[in-house]
Amino acid sequence: MFGQVLYTQWKWARTELFLYVLAAFLVPTVIIRIGYSQVDAYSISNVLGVMGFAGAFFGVLALVCAFGLAWRPYIIDASLRHVGPLSLPVPWATFVRLRFLAGATLLLAPTIAVWLGGVLATATTVIPPTLHAYPGGVALRFLFAAMVAYAAGFLLQYVAGKHAVRVAIGLFFAVILIALASNLLGYDNLLLKAWDLLTTWPGPFSIFNARWMLIDV
Repeated sequence: MFGQVLYTQWKWARTELFLYVLAAFLVPTVIIRIGYSQVDAYSISNVLGVMGFAGAFFGVLALVCAFGLAWRPYIIDASLRHVGPLSLPVPWATFVRLRFLAGATLLLAPTIAVWLGGVLATATTVIPPTLHAYPGGVALRFLFAAMVAYAAGFLLQYVAGKHAVRVAIGLFFAVILIALASNLLGYDNLLLKAWDLLTTWPGPFSIFNARWMLIDV
């Protein structure tokens, strides 16, 4: 049963998945090449600056992959009125669990691409003697971040259903309104404290606040 669900989700997402894998494999090398052409390759501060830009790309890619894989199967099912899932001889909870596991498994493809792309980028780059390459560490961070974002996106989609996009947009504007209200009322640090609570250990999104450095000390 899991194999069939996995195959179905791969078939639906294979085009996007190919693009995710291609971006994960090639873009870090491109960023490093372009960045190195603009700075002194032996300057540690300049190299770390380029790596910070590449790390931001990995974080954004993890979000895009996660939400894409979490939402696309539900959107396709909704367009068919969920006839396929509801006709299966398994409880709905079991089907949802299998779908979650299938999407999480597909996240391994861009993760492996991140690792291979990091190996390629660092192998073809001049690294100052005091710095080291960490393609494996970045790949693990990518996997953990993608899993956290995937779980959040999956939860939002299956709780809010067809209103998930509206709920996400509503949450976004709610955060903006809270920030404006806090500023007007003199509670400038309220939103920052909430953000720190979520993005610092043991917050659920602390992985996004980690050092995503392909080359570091």
